Amino acid sequence: MGYVLQSNAHYIENTGDTDLVFPEMFKTAHYEDISLAKWMAHTPHLLVDQHLRVGEKMLEEISKQKSVITPL
Repeated sequence: MGYVLQSNAHYIENTGDTDLVFPEMFKTAHYEDISLAKWMAHTPHLLVDQHLRVGEKMLEEISKQKSVITPL
């Protein structure tokens, strides 16, 4: 069981060797997912790099398509 305050960034990682079942509950009828990867992919790369210093090459490699499950 976990609780994440509204608007706090977070992620879920399955560290086990069985399937993860993850129910989510929200205190609103409207759900919106804004991932960090999506934000980084769609924000001008120069602006993101000036703040995070990750390199524009890395930013260019981020997929603009949403990935529900990211394989390791």
